[in-house]
Amino acid sequence: MAAPIRKKDPSVKFACLEGISGIDQSFVDNLAHFYCGVRKNASRKLSRLNGFTLLEVLFGLSLFMLLLYAAYRMFFAQVREIRVSLEHISVNENVRLFFTRFGSDVRNANYVELISPTVRMGVPKLLPAITGEPFCRFVTQVFDFSVKPPDTRFIRTIKIEYSLEKAKNGTLAIIRSINSEVPASPGGISPYIYKNTVCDGIKEITVFSSIRQPVKFSPTQLLAPSLTYEPYEIDGHGPNLIHVRASFVRPPRGRPDLSEEPVVELRTCFALRGRLNQVNP
Repeated sequence: MAAPIRKKDPSVKFACLEGISGIDQSFVDNLAHFYCGVRKNASRKLSRLNGFTLLEVLFGLSLFMLLLYAAYRMFFAQVREIRVSLEHISVNENVRLFFTRFGSDVRNANYVELISPTVRMGVPKLLPAITGEPFCRFVTQVFDFSVKPPDTRFIRTIKIEYSLEKAKNGTLAIIRSINSEVPASPGGISPYIYKNTVCDGIKEITVFSSIRQPVKFSPTQLLAPSLTYEPYEIDGHGPNLIHVRASFVRPPRGRPDLSEEPVVELRTCFALRGRLNQVNP
């Protein structure tokens, strides 16, 4: 049977100092205790270098999770800001496309066929356009110099119609339809019929033409006569002005609540420059 292993007494290492004159036993004992303490501290430091305690591991893991959560929040906040910025850019692009195209058609038209002039005093409120029905129709006249007057075919007409349809992203889209007696290219098919989508992102649009009425004074109030103002809060008056009131929204992208938040609301008017042309006999 093997004998148990005994730990060596640290004082044995310094037993050789006992025979030296001038060195007593207490000095040897103190030196042995000092050597033992140094070895214990060294072994303790070495054990600490070999691993971590559970408390240190939990603290380091908690700190890492906090840093990871902060980075996660910062990253996705930047992603949301970039997405909102891109959606606002899309809304501004829709506004630019619609008003550029619509204003060009108004200025080039000779008369408005669908929008009847509205007497402001008689209609206090206007209803917005509905889907499936045209809300505006312009007629442009061009001359065909291959036909000599007084032939009525000397004047060719181009009808441009605007309507609303449901877009794929959940908003409303503006559809521009063309029915032209002038072919798209020389020798082409006549009448030329074409339809395209101008823009989407529409929540509501109202288009009308107004007739200005003079301001009326109320005879019932003698001290402070009141003025009866025109009911529509849009600048510009006259039968040759086409007024537009439009609300643009961001695409929902899985969030239906975004379609109820107008991003851009515009009110403007366009002057109808053209006049109706006729062939005199």
